[in-house]
Amino acid sequence: MSKVTDKLDSMAESTGKKAEVLQSALDEINRDEQEKLDVIKQQLKDADVENLFGTKKEIKALPDTIDIDGGEKILYAANAFIETNSVLVVCTNKRVIFLDHGLIYGSKSTDIPLDMINSVSYSKGLMLGSIAVTNGVITTQIENMQSYSAKKMAETIKQAAADFKQTSAQSSPGSNLSELRELKKLLDDGIITEEEFAAKKKQILGI
Repeated sequence: MSKVTDKLDSMAESTGKKAEVLQSALDEINRDEQEKLDVIKQQLKDADVENLFGTKKEIKALPDTIDIDGGEKILYAANAFIETNSVLVVCTNKRVIFLDHGLIYGSKSTDIPLDMINSVSYSKGLMLGSIAVTNGVITTQIENMQSYSAKKMAETIKQAAADFKQTSAQSSPGSNLSELRELKKLLDDGIITEEEFAAKKKQILGI
């Protein structure tokens, strides 16, 4: 009987240690997530982001979306509508992110890398504004934004895209020639149009 008791005590002790290790790991994950969230909130504050009404869930999902460790930084953010979905639009120094935290499917995130953006336009209505972001032949229409937020977002995306392309061109000048050759081949093969070729050429050269 004593052997059985000793074995049960040993199992209980082992189970207790495993539970402690598991809890310690969970606590560390929670601390890491909280630290990332604190960094994101500070970045939003530094970017003078004020009204993000209705995007609390999207903001909580940002630590899993923004690559803080990789140097990604929020430049501006605003709530808006794409088609009929309410989204949080975030412009970083690497991409434009559209984050939608649904009630059923959880967080849904899509993005446009800054080097793929061809143009950004802004239009103002009586009370609200909208932005059109063109990525190749695709245009993403961002609607129902506060006029100030829409204008600032458009300006931020334009500047961020220009800065990113300029930095990329300066850091890898040798690769531009290779990209242009590949692009010309796509044009010659009829895969892209003259307009797409011209737009992508400007993008590669940062002009």
